[in-house]
Amino acid sequence: MIKGKFQYALLQYHHSQILGEVLNIGLIAYFPQYKRLEFIYPEKLIRLKYAYPNVPEKTIKSYFRYFLERVNILNKNPHLFYDFDMEGGLQQFLENQFLAPDASALQFGNYRNSVLYTPDIEKITDQLYNLYFSVFQIQDSNTKKIDESILLKKYKNLLGKFLTNDQSLNKTNNIYLDYSIRPDTSPSIRFDIAWKEQDNTHLVKPVSFDLQRPESIQRKAWQYFGQFEDLQDYAKQNDYLFDVILAKPKSKDLFKPYDNAIRLLEKPERVNLIEYEKLPSYSQQTMESILDQ
Repeated sequence: MIKGKFQYALLQYHHSQILGEVLNIGLIAYFPQYKRLEFIYPEKLIRLKYAYPNVPEKTIKSYFRYFLERVNILNKNPHLFYDFDMEGGLQQFLENQFLAPDASALQFGNYRNSVLYTPDIEKITDQLYNLYFSVFQIQDSNTKKIDESILLKKYKNLLGKFLTNDQSLNKTNNIYLDYSIRPDTSPSIRFDIAWKEQDNTHLVKPVSFDLQRPESIQRKAWQYFGQFEDLQDYAKQNDYLFDVILAKPKSKDLFKPYDNAIRLLEKPERVNLIEYEKLPSYSQQTMESILDQ
């Protein structure tokens, strides 16, 4: 069972101190168990500009960039969180590290505690985003998100088309489901599917970038880049190749962050990227290599 709490504060735009008008335009969450901060915000300030046509949008977005940079720096130096805990309060920490309280339009407020109900920080931040900032975007509720489970199911279904009725993937030679590797003394790493092609073993990992925010795409890309980069020597010694099945975001506003993610993941030399539309040809390559042996 996951125990613990996390704390978050809303970044608010105070258009008029006299009138007391406030709109939530961002959020910082702190996860003490992981010594990690997350900053989320709407990409487009549609609701804010509708309410206040003369809002200083460029200034606000420059603050967003600064907060993101500051969060990245702090997350890379977790010792900076040493003197901060839930009892000490998030407010003082944000005042010291991000935005001092004054009479300006941008202020942190509404500090809240919440139960850490899952270790999946991405899931928590997405739910917080939907709770506070879904009003800033127009989204087709009928469009289904392509996640890792859908990518994996599609790949398995395509592989299955090459098998006869009395065959199954888990009984096919040179293909392995739930394949694990254990580099050196590190914890084991699981891959959904692995298959052998002559001298190489392909380790298949579905990775979906069908997300809602550019920082989510950036964070996920760096996470997998770091993992694959760390495994390069081990992969060379054991003739492993990492085949990454990708799903791109549906929003055109996120195509550029996705392209940046692709360029990052292409850097490790033993990584092959397979985009969703290329999955049928990759599945054919998989089965032809397996059945020819």
